[in-house]
Amino acid sequence: MVSKKKAKGKARKAAKALREQAEQQRETSALETQKSGRVKINDAVCYHGYWKEERFVTEFIKAFLDEYNDPTKGRDLKESLEGARKATYENEKYAAVWKDEDKLELVISCFLFVATRHVLNGITQQASVNVCIANYLEQHVACTFRRTQSVISGPKISELLDADIHTVVSYLRKRIPCSCLDIKYKEVKNIKKMGECCNPRCSLPENRVERSKMLCCTRCRQVNYCSRECQKAAWPTHKANCHRYAFDEIKKEEENIISMIVNQCDL
Repeated sequence: MVSKKKAKGKARKAAKALREQAEQQRETSALETQKSGRVKINDAVCYHGYWKEERFVTEFIKAFLDEYNDPTKGRDLKESLEGARKATYENEKYAAVWKDEDKLELVISCFLFVATRHVLNGITQQASVNVCIANYLEQHVACTFRRTQSVISGPKISELLDADIHTVVSYLRKRIPCSCLDIKYKEVKNIKKMGECCNPRCSLPENRVERSKMLCCTRCRQVNYCSRECQKAAWPTHKANCHRYAFDEIKKEEENIISMIVNQCDL
């Protein structure tokens, strides 16, 4: 008769073997993705979470990108994104997308799909552009529909545009439902994640600093710095926005509390 101790040991070994087998299958699937830029699942192409192809999505994205990439405007990132939003919002054909959370979520999933394909094909810069726009739209959804944040954080979007491959892959891997980036993540996970110091006069090359060493503004939590010195130097410029961000966050928190009280009273 097998002892309980030996039986438990065998059960642990069997469970471990099953886990290793599942992990091997995931790696094989991801390796296929890395080689071809796509995975076949039940004879269907993996679209990395882009669940439904709709004509309005491609038309909206084309109109948005045409305005975003317009070289004649000479705008910075924030102005380009806001210009693209305004152009599509004021267009009767696309205004409905901005007013419908489900439609925006579908547009976001398309940007994530394209970004994932770019990563798998080694086109990192284009992947960063699509991730940057996806994050802008995600923040719009959070501010307008879900009310989980009060303002769109420009620094976060800017960081994604110039992000290292580790940051881009991590960002996408958290959002796509498939395992298509697992192999790529293993390749890049040892690359240091870099962030951007928000002091415009930072002495570091391109204001880049290792993300784990960055300091966040504890008042507004919207901007990061490489050092206390840079944070102090940027304060005169950041002060007005910091107060506005903090006020908006407090106002948002008060709205959430009131909403909770009203909901409890209705029960």
